[in-house]
Amino acid sequence: MVGVFIDIAMEAAFEGSANYAGGLGVLIADKFYTAGRIGLPYILVVPLYRKGYVDWESINGAKYTEVAHRHSLSFLSKLRCIGSLDVRSSNGRLIAEAELYEYTYGSAKAILYRVKRPVVAARMFRYLYRHHNDECTYYMVAAAVSSEIVRRIASSAEVSAVDIQEAHLALTPYLLPKSIKVRFVTHTPGPWGHPKLCKEAGEVLGISLPDVKTMTEAAMEVCEKVFTVSRKHFEVTRMVFPRYVNKLTYVTNAIDVKRWQRIESDPGDAASFSKLHQNLKNELTTIIRTLSGKDAGDRMIISWCRRITRYKRPYFVEWLLEEDMDLDSVFIVTSGKPHPSDEWGRRQAQLFAKFSRVIPNFYFHPSYGTDFAYYTLSGSDLLLFTPFSCWEASGTSMMKAGVNGVPTLSSRDGASLELIEDGVNGWLFGEELNEFIDIERDTRASEIDGKDYRDFVKKLLNIVNLYNSDREKFMEIAYSAYKTFTQRTSMERLLEQYYHEFMEGKE
Repeated sequence: MVGVFIDIAMEAAFEGSANYAGGLGVLIADKFYTAGRIGLPYILVVPLYRKGYVDWESINGAKYTEVAHRHSLSFLSKLRCIGSLDVRSSNGRLIAEAELYEYTYGSAKAILYRVKRPVVAARMFRYLYRHHNDECTYYMVAAAVSSEIVRRIASSAEVSAVDIQEAHLALTPYLLPKSIKVRFVTHTPGPWGHPKLCKEAGEVLGISLPDVKTMTEAAMEVCEKVFTVSRKHFEVTRMVFPRYVNKLTYVTNAIDVKRWQRIESDPGDAASFSKLHQNLKNELTTIIRTLSGKDAGDRMIISWCRRITRYKRPYFVEWLLEEDMDLDSVFIVTSGKPHPSDEWGRRQAQLFAKFSRVIPNFYFHPSYGTDFAYYTLSGSDLLLFTPFSCWEASGTSMMKAGVNGVPTLSSRDGASLELIEDGVNGWLFGEELNEFIDIERDTRASEIDGKDYRDFVKKLLNIVNLYNSDREKFMEIAYSAYKTFTQRTSMERLLEQYYHEFMEGKE
């Protein structure tokens, strides 16, 4: 008999919520909605952050300012309080008291916990990912509360599997009964993004921790299987953590096509598709005009929409704008949020805000979220996806664009290597690396950037020329993206790979 499947995560981009920071949160919510729609017995355990993540506003195009990131009343109205719990340390000290809320969609259920006490922990869980002053407390509270919720679920239902999403939750498996099958999903490539193991958790939580350095390794030690989220990420993780190679596998990320795809029925040919795409493009140009007063007209719309952080290389757009080349025939849209503690990211966003004020065919939207992504990733003509090779685990923005027939010009990293056929349903640029380069310290990074950027510009100018000189050929590539991405990026495929025992029985 197949029981319930449980995901434990730190963020989820539910409709109307501010409970997410970026791609991982959107992925988890896409999984939640698809599971509920197809009848999967699925439960998601996640914190409820009263003040969300962070939002930004550009005042008069000059001052880049942090503002509140709020849950919509519509989202809050769908929550149902189902009680509370408190968890204590091995010596009886209160680790956390939390209020529990339930959010349902079809067969899927999310249990969100709002930390109320102690005050230190409650403050830490007001915002998402604001725990740098005391990471250990953040990890211990999340593990203690989420594991207690799973125990309660297991007391009344059969649990088929528990999946731990990312290393913040690595302590959780140590608090669960050994009878429960626990798996670990890592979303971080490279050796630098893995938090240090919280050693004092052993004493506080009454658990025995392995002699390893990172939270990621601690999760890999105790979980029976470790998932990576693309083929490239699998290859990268094998190099970083060779000790766990026998546990490693990969399931390439996916999206909820119903949530993101706006042309739901295949129009049958590129010419018919082009007319439908134009309608979506008209919507985007209206949004841009309303927000900025700028008219994209009939120019090619090129977008870069990601979390603003160094490894995603938003500076490729900066360099493009600073070069003396003819880009009058395109309109560039950028959007993204840096973390409040990321000074580099904040400076980059501030620069985009200034560019947006003075460059007529450039627009920066400071408040990036699922709503702006919905219109931009479907109404643009081309998406730019520029991470430094070996640094992107998967990436799903090019999937959301692809299912809407917006092709991507991508660096050779993440899931792009599985999804994009150069010149057929998108384009690839630059070099695929097979070793890690520390982009902040290794002198080779700037040399690689230079080579990649030159190839990026060459490919981009050729694409712009194709769009302007042979629109029919360009739209054939766009239509090919629509067809191939719709087939390959469906969340149903991901669910079948993770939960094949249920999906096979369903058939």
